[in-house]
Amino acid sequence: MTFKKSFSFLILLFSVNYTYCQSALTLSLKDAIHLSQINSLDYKISVNTARSAFWNYKNYKSSFLPKLSLSGYTPDYYRSINSITLPSGQISFVGQNVANSSLFLNFAQNIGLTGGNIAIGSSLSRLDNFGNYNNTSYTSIPFTLSYFQDNLFYNDFKWQKQIEPLKLQEARRGYVENLENISLNTVSQYFDLLLANIQLKLDQQNLKNIDTLVKITKARSEIGTVQLNEVLQSKVSLLNAKSALANSTLNVETAQQSLIRYLNIDKSQLIELTIPDSITQFEIARGAALEQAHYNRKYIVEFKRRRLEAEQALSRTKSETGPKISIRANIGLTQTGGTLGQSYRDLLMNQSVTVGINIPIIDWGVNRSNRKRAEANLELEKNNIAQQELAAEQEINYQIMKWEMQNNQISISKEVRTLAQQRYDIARQKYALGSITYTDFNNAQLEKDRAITDYINNLRNYWSMYYLIRRLTLYDFERNKKIDLIDFSKDADW
Repeated sequence: MTFKKSFSFLILLFSVNYTYCQSALTLSLKDAIHLSQINSLDYKISVNTARSAFWNYKNYKSSFLPKLSLSGYTPDYYRSINSITLPSGQISFVGQNVANSSLFLNFAQNIGLTGGNIAIGSSLSRLDNFGNYNNTSYTSIPFTLSYFQDNLFYNDFKWQKQIEPLKLQEARRGYVENLENISLNTVSQYFDLLLANIQLKLDQQNLKNIDTLVKITKARSEIGTVQLNEVLQSKVSLLNAKSALANSTLNVETAQQSLIRYLNIDKSQLIELTIPDSITQFEIARGAALEQAHYNRKYIVEFKRRRLEAEQALSRTKSETGPKISIRANIGLTQTGGTLGQSYRDLLMNQSVTVGINIPIIDWGVNRSNRKRAEANLELEKNNIAQQELAAEQEINYQIMKWEMQNNQISISKEVRTLAQQRYDIARQKYALGSITYTDFNNAQLEKDRAITDYINNLRNYWSMYYLIRRLTLYDFERNKKIDLIDFSKDADW
């Protein structure tokens, strides 16, 4: 985690509202999202995934920078009997007691335009003979210029130049999408706990109310104003309320631990959540959403990269299965002598050229089948990309349609909640006065509970779709602002 992220994390922890009666941490939805985006394990995975892509790109860029290396061995000593060929052509076994020492200085550069490698080098070797003919000799190559290319018909560097920047851009967009995914996951975890808390409070209040009404029902039964059926029904409701409260308590503990683990905070921390009912009603045009997705989403770059990789595979296969020409050439100066100075005087030309040719003649259709397979893979990838692109557009259209409907659902469910609460209050009073049956009261209670949970579920749907549309478009339509991409090159910790 960067210093800036760590500082933000500390500021968040000190800025949230603490209630000390149970050492509970009060979080709003935005607090939870911010915390998950700087501290969760999903965030750390996203950071390291993006960091890996960044350093892969740096490695690619470095491959086109010149490289200077110094190598050698001193000494390479051996004493043995080896077979040598005499000037007469006869082979004889001769004892050798020799030490070699060499030093090589090499300056190399990849050539993106051609796909080859050019190098400038210099070397010095010394041979010490400790046998019957004790002597020392030097061989120098003060300067040599060489060029090597494995295949004149295929340039891997040309494809890398197109593909590697796309991989980096894909990683940048993917990182932002991952952050939006974290927001979406946080919304789910947040509302799981919020709903569990609300259900617990409802069950606690219902148990208290039913317990009171059971006592009233018993008292009315004793004076004969209610039937036994209502007494039994009230007792069943009391038992069901106790069972519901036990389940709600367990659900709260489970949901709280799940959110704590996701936020990656102290497991013993209690959490209090606020209801995120401060929402903004705004419209999203489908055309604008599709346009922003086309400009911002990761899959646009991914599809282009996949198409290029399939074309690269076809080009490589054609070069490997067709005529192949390689070239290796060097030109330089060299000399040998009994002393170091002599090996650098009266330098001689040192040059060589090797052109390799490989032409397939009979392969029983192996090369042709490889080419056809690469062509089929390219067409398959194009079709897959077209299908996935269409599916992405359909998903955006579908979510925008749901968004348009959801704006109305919030206001409707809020009004239903208010009305259901009023009906429940009236029903409780009427039952206490004996003017309605227990069944009517029970129905009012169920409708009240359902209306409250429906309202929270509609809020959940609102925020889930809000962050889902942000992820699908990488655009904040509430503020009419593009979600900024991270610039890896400006982050010192990358």
